[in-house]
Formats: sequence, C-alpha cells, structure tokens
Amino acid sequence: MNFSGLLKYFVPKEKKFYAMFNQAAENTIEASAALEKLFNTPSADDRRAIGLTIKAIEKKGDEFTNQIFDVLNHSFITPFDREDINDLTSKIDDVVDLIYSLSGKVDLYRCTNFSSYMKEMVAIIHQGCLQIKVAVGGLEDFKNSQKVLKSCKELHKLESRVDEYYHMAISSLFENEKDPIELIKQKEILQNIEKIANKIEDVSDVVKTILVKYA
Repeated sequence: MNFSGLLKYFVPKEKKFYAMFNQAAENTIEASAALEKLFNTPSADDRRAIGLTIKAIEKKGDEFTNQIFDVLNHSFITPFDREDINDLTSKIDDVVDLIYSLSGKVDLYRCTNFSSYMKEMVAIIHQGCLQIKVAVGGLEDFKNSQKVLKSCKELHKLESRVDEYYHMAISSLFENEKDPIELIKQKEILQNIEKIANKIEDVSDVVKTILVKYA
C-alpha cells in the first residue's frame, strides 16, 4: 500500500469543518445571485439596495472565514492539511470579497449601462458558485471524487467562457464607445468580473489538490 492509501486510514472523520465549508460555499451562491440581480436591475435606488445586501453577505462571509480559522487554530487533528484548509477558506472568501468590491464600483461609478456581455458574465459567475457548492460538498466523502472532479472541470469551462465574453466585450467597447470616461468605467467593471471568475477557478484548483492527496 502506498503512502496516500495508508494516509486515508488516519484521516479523522471530522464533520464540523465540512459544515463550515458548505456555509461558506452557500454564501458565494447568495452573493453571486445578488450580483446577477444587480446587473439586471434598471433602477439606481434598487441597485443601491442590492449593494447593501451584498455588503451584508460579505460581512457574513467574513464571519464564516474567521470561524473556520478559529476552529483550525484550536484543532489538533484536521480532516486534511492545515495549509489546504487555510487556502480553500481564503479562496472562497475572496470570491465574495471580489463580488462585494465589484458592487461597490458599480455604485461608485454611477454605472447605468450594463452590456449583454456583462450580464452573461455575471450569470456564469453564479453558475460557477453553484458548482463551488458541489465541489466543496463532495470533500466530505472521497467516494464522491469523480463527482467532485466533474464539478472542477465544469468550473474550468465556466472560467473559459467568462474569458471569451470578456475579450468580446473589450473588443466591442473599444470599437463602439466614444466617451473616454465611460470606456474606462466599463473596462474596469469587465476586468473585475473576470477577476471573480479567475478566483472561482482558484477554488477548483485547491479542491483538486486535496483530492490528489487524499482520494
């Protein structure tokens, strides 16, 4: 039996971490759903209200993150490497942080024009967060490794789709937008959406690293 196979017998059946991971993953779903709604809401007042909702979701995410780190610091035995728990927790938190940052820029720049590319991109972001929940949820039982890997592959595909829309959006923006100030604002919004997609794929990479070690 190789070391990886032997290691599985010593992995503790610790449940509290998995429950907290699932809470954090659910939080990304809430945040991305609110973001998608934000980009499809015509009223500035309504968008501001959605922004406040996202702020509350981000604050809740920080609480989940701090809770996981606190438990990690007080646990002698963990379900997998401390570094991986730290990395996974941080990457999930980063997704929500970036969503909150983007919603803040939408309000700060007084954005009123949301292209079809942007709307498609944030819709894909929400799909990605749904897949995060599947991938993270599967870590509790490594018998689900194929399901988790399938979810990770889907996350990679979704990130690639966001990249495609991003490049089309940038091309269209420089071709059609004549107002330089509006062009700068639109470009930064697009870049921030792409950052969220990249961070979602980072979550997938951490999950795959854990599977390689333990599945």
